[in-house]
Amino acid sequence: MRLSLEKKRQIIRITTIIGIILTIIGFFVVSQSTYFDPGQGFEQLLRRLGFFAPFIFVLVQISQIIYPIIPMGLTNVIGFLIFGTFLGTVLNVIGLITGSAINFFLGRRFGGTIVRAFIDDEQYDKYVGMLNRGKAFDRLIMVGFIAPIFPDDIFCMIAGMSSMRFERFMKYVILFRPLSMFVYTFMTTTMIEWIDKIFFA
Repeated sequence: MRLSLEKKRQIIRITTIIGIILTIIGFFVVSQSTYFDPGQGFEQLLRRLGFFAPFIFVLVQISQIIYPIIPMGLTNVIGFLIFGTFLGTVLNVIGLITGSAINFFLGRRFGGTIVRAFIDDEQYDKYVGMLNRGKAFDRLIMVGFIAPIFPDDIFCMIAGMSSMRFERFMKYVILFRPLSMFVYTFMTTTMIEWIDKIFFA
């Protein structure tokens, strides 16, 4: 049975709400547990996983780019906390670039069918109305990749619907997305540590 567009949007909204709730609960549980402390259970688990730990994290990060269940880029923060600033950033960037490329080709293959499932009709008409408008659409992509208020993952799909060449799209991804991700992740990590210190210390 084919799901209607509104049904798909409803499923995505419900899944996102569940993701937010689980994230809040998870943050509270983690803040009260010693499982994630240095030398404790989680670090030992990563050691047992060995080579596969970064690989698994990158797969999770890619899935978050395609279908963001965990809100506010918290998987980026998790990468920082688990693997450290340098390796966490490298793994985040690998997942980010790979996921962005996949979203581009999803947009090119399925077009509005997949994009409409994630945004409402007003947003869809607004963004798609700028397709193939040359530099105006390029500027939209660049601003969307820099500013966290825009649905940048969806912009990757919309870019796939345009006449933009994949090489040019990837140039924008590599130039703008990693930098904005690092700044946003650093700020979010600092905020989480501050909240933890104030309320859970």
